Amino acid sequence: MDKWAHLGHTLGECWNDQDKSITFIHIPKNASSFVKGCLISSNRFTHSNNLITADKYLVTLRDPIERWVSGITQLMSVPNNQHLTLQDLVSTVTFDDHTELQTYFLEGIDLDRCSFIRVDRNLRTNIKQWLDENGYQINVNDISNLNEGNQLLKDRFAAMVDGNSQIKLKLVTHYEQDYALINRVKFYGN
Repeated sequence: MDKWAHLGHTLGECWNDQDKSITFIHIPKNASSFVKGCLISSNRFTHSNNLITADKYLVTLRDPIERWVSGITQLMSVPNNQHLTLQDLVSTVTFDDHTELQTYFLEGIDLDRCSFIRVDRNLRTNIKQWLDENGYQINVNDISNLNEGNQLLKDRFAAMVDGNSQIKLKLVTHYEQDYALINRVKFYGN
């Protein structure tokens, strides 16, 4: 069951190059807009709301707390949600697809067929290298980082989490599956 489909991102949403049997699995708040921009500019990938099985998968993973902060920043940018406090946010933790476990989006995927790229300061370099190795000649510097959100608000939430060990522990515990995945996989690139 896709519990977040009503919000716009469907479970299994992906971008696929049928000729090369490569599928990018969309995980919200994992630089997916940037990666989609790269793939679209190749003129080889097409969008699907249903997972397309492939020989190879491309998956971006992000530190779960950084991702949560980014997701909460997006949530709090909506005027109807601005009454929520940090305690409200932490008591629920997963509000939507932007704060859902990353492992939720990978259920049923053969992880041995995945190239995992970490969402960090090396993302642009690593995506460029992966694209080059797979035969896609794209200038990633022409692709903008969409959905960067309100950096001031994001910094404020990050500082609140970093400054409160109880909140940080709750988030680490909640995202235990994501941390286990991140610690288990070999990341592509730097």
